[in-house]
Amino acid sequence: MLLGEKYRLELRWKGTKYEQDGMCKLDGAYFAGPALSDAEEVQSNDEILLDFYSQYIILVKGVYVAKLSWGEVKYNPDKTISLKDAKITHSSELNRVPKLKDNDYLVIDTAKHEMAIHRFHLTYKTYVVNSIGELYNFKK
Repeated sequence: MLLGEKYRLELRWKGTKYEQDGMCKLDGAYFAGPALSDAEEVQSNDEILLDFYSQYIILVKGVYVAKLSWGEVKYNPDKTISLKDAKITHSSELNRVPKLKDNDYLVIDTAKHEMAIHRFHLTYKTYVVNSIGELYNFKK
């Protein structure tokens, strides 16, 4: 993955719900990881674009971007940030990708998103990781 620890942001959750095509609701979603120590304040009712290109190229043609959006945020004593009403939405092309499991999580690379250069990089490189910390290898 070649991701510096400083820029590692994890998106974790307690459960996933797929109630309609193109949307995955994340129950109990929260941000964690070293990137939060240098991050600007996470705003309520916001969104970011997640770029899964590096991992999904084997499965999908074209664009591999999904939108992560959330409602209210809460800063927790354990240095995590809870995200109410978090969901990932994507085009139907990404429906070919295996569904996220309750014990998976996302690793988001924040390296190109420091304030001085953030506006030049609209998406965040993102990787799907399983419960034991391994990247999913879709080539298998």
